[in-house]
Amino acid sequence: MAEHSSPSSIRIIHATIRAMKDPVLLVDANGKIQFHNDAFQHQFMNAPNIETIQELFPITDDFFPLQKEAVISTTYQLTVTAIEATDYFLVHVAPLKIEDLFNSTLDTALFITDSEFRIQTCNEVASTLFRFEHAEDIMGLQATVLHDAKEITTRRQHLEQLNLKDLSDAQLFLLHGREAENEWTYHRLDGSTFHGRLYMTRLPNDTYFLLIQDITPQKQIEWHLTKSERRFRLFSESVVEAVIFHDHGIIIDANRAAEVIFRTKLEKMKGKTTLELIHPDHHARVLQRIEEHREEPYEVLGQRADGTSVEIEVFPREIIYNNIRMRVAVVRDITERKKIEKMLEREKNAIMRQRDITQSILQASNEGFLLTEEDGSFIFMNVKARKLLDVPGIAPSKIQERISLIPNLDLNTRFEMLRQVEELLAGKHSELSFRFTLQRPNESSPLYFEFYATAIKKEKSRISRHGFLFVFRDRTEEAKMDQVKDELVSTVSHELRTPLSSILGYMELLRYKKQSADRIERYVEIVHEETKRLTTLLNEFLDIQRLEGGKQEYTFTSFSLRDLLASTVDAYGETVETHRIDLELPEDPVLIFADEHKIKQVILNLLSNAIKYSPQADHIRVILSANPEQATFSVTDHGLGIPQNAFEKLFTKFYRVDNSDIRKIGGTGLGLAICKEIIESHGGAISVESEINDGSTFTVVLERDPRKEWN
Repeated sequence: MAEHSSPSSIRIIHATIRAMKDPVLLVDANGKIQFHNDAFQHQFMNAPNIETIQELFPITDDFFPLQKEAVISTTYQLTVTAIEATDYFLVHVAPLKIEDLFNSTLDTALFITDSEFRIQTCNEVASTLFRFEHAEDIMGLQATVLHDAKEITTRRQHLEQLNLKDLSDAQLFLLHGREAENEWTYHRLDGSTFHGRLYMTRLPNDTYFLLIQDITPQKQIEWHLTKSERRFRLFSESVVEAVIFHDHGIIIDANRAAEVIFRTKLEKMKGKTTLELIHPDHHARVLQRIEEHREEPYEVLGQRADGTSVEIEVFPREIIYNNIRMRVAVVRDITERKKIEKMLEREKNAIMRQRDITQSILQASNEGFLLTEEDGSFIFMNVKARKLLDVPGIAPSKIQERISLIPNLDLNTRFEMLRQVEELLAGKHSELSFRFTLQRPNESSPLYFEFYATAIKKEKSRISRHGFLFVFRDRTEEAKMDQVKDELVSTVSHELRTPLSSILGYMELLRYKKQSADRIERYVEIVHEETKRLTTLLNEFLDIQRLEGGKQEYTFTSFSLRDLLASTVDAYGETVETHRIDLELPEDPVLIFADEHKIKQVILNLLSNAIKYSPQADHIRVILSANPEQATFSVTDHGLGIPQNAFEKLFTKFYRVDNSDIRKIGGTGLGLAICKEIIESHGGAISVESEINDGSTFTVVLERDPRKEWN
């Protein structure tokens, strides 16, 4: 309708058409019926679903769209008149005289039969259409001869089932002609067939007028369209993705997969909006995509008819169908894919965490790890290996090249290491083990390393390729422990052998030779002293073993450190004839909370060392002092002294100062180590101050008993 047409003008047109006595139609330019009067309804609209004049009259597409004025001759004469100021046309329908039809150029077969339905008259088009040489050859034939006999029988049976029996041939065709079922199959003289549309009407004197229009091209087009549609439908139904057609979001059609994915029937989907298939949280985003005509794929959460959610991927497209723009959405259910993706993501994260953990372990390890390709090219190295090999960013990329550049490695060791590595890379060996030593500048003790490697298979493949794992292990501490063990064996063997040999010798003298009473007394005294020495030595070994194993037990009590020092010095002084012990004590009892027996052991050890290592002096000095928080006692001798470079190792086990005078005195090197363990276990500290040939002072600091206050 034109934009300037008003509802009132349309109402006037309708009223005018109703008042006309002849059949009149109101149509648009494409022939679609918009309105008709009662006369037309009575004569032509008995059949349902008639929407266009093309369905009632044999009109070709050449007449459309309609012009302002036109006269169309069919079985009726249609006079078309344009209505000004509108897009509508009036169509007057008037009977057309039979004579005029036969004289017209209408490309349609025309027949007139008698009351017995025998052909009396036809036009040239009829003879041509049915392949007769002359129109006269058709005269006298029954009109039913032109039709397919099987089709006539089938339709007759159908009507008989509706209780329409004893129908003549003419009545059979008239019944179908008044309905939409007026398409028939026709036989030509040469045996070929074609599809035609029959328009039939009864004439006066019980004669009949037949108009047969060849619609074979149209049927072929319809057949191809139907086949194409069937093929498309078969294709769309065979895919697992849902295919949904919609116009501005209103669903027009869909395939079987859409019913499966969204758990509903197609009939219930049609007419609804596509947003009803989308979770409400995503409506705004999807609607925006539709309005913006966007065609890129996207993932969204769908919603099924039963209210459950489904993860989908949408591939939208715009198409043109019958001059109508619509959208088609291919929807894929990606629920399983998402599950797999999440599972793979978890596996990936687990692998990455495992990789990070492995790398963290390798990086934190005290051993240097190197992973190489088959030719020795670096794949991975941890910090320890990089530090050992001193590998900068531009360093050579192969293990054999780096070995050639290891600093402070002697020539023979470098040559032998390279030889073994080359043989490993060449496949002559599957593993190697090599020990070497590095003497770093400005360091007194060397570094000891073990270098070993093994071949590893990287992956399964047709060509078996291998990589190599190289490990540099710093065994410096192990070497030191080996030295300690050697010293232990040496010390134990020496320190134990001496008193045992002395005891054994004097006991043999007492057993096998008669001795004087003075000698017997002196021998017994010597055996006693050596036995005490042996007992002390064994106790020290046991103490250091318990301390290192964490099995040493302490019994803490509150006692006076002043009284303990006084009694210990007094008792020890009675056994010493060579030295005088000067003791300085405060009046304060100096209470501490400690294991009294272990503190006494420390005091005795310091007193023993002070006397033992000051053979040229005649006295030692013991001083006790205190403040509100701490108690401090020191033991000072005036003996051989200790060099400054020995202070750091003085309190380690089996350490002996490298001094010939001190070495002559003997000892296990365990006493000060035991003292240090005991004092530090009490939360205290022990230290030394000394000068060569000027004596030494050992100082012990302990916390006072915090539970009591003393004036």
